[in-house]
Amino acid sequence: MSVLDLLSAIRPEFDFRQSADFFGDGLLDSLDLITLVADLETTYGIRIDGMAIVPENFRNLEAIERLLREAGVRP
Repeated sequence: MSVLDLLSAIRPEFDFRQSADFFGDGLLDSLDLITLVADLETTYGIRIDGMAIVPENFRNLEAIERLLREAGVRP
């Protein structure tokens, strides 16, 4: 399952490919972020450090994929 698939499962009404700032554009909120972190950890078998759970690391697809690469995942 891709990052885009996970995002679409959380908020199917939005097209995440069209946004450069998920939070600024109102596509995600803080509760969605917690769900996304849990889904990423489960899907990719990783643990995301609490210090990395900040909006900047989840602002858009590129930021999330960068975070995953840093965790050793090839998204």
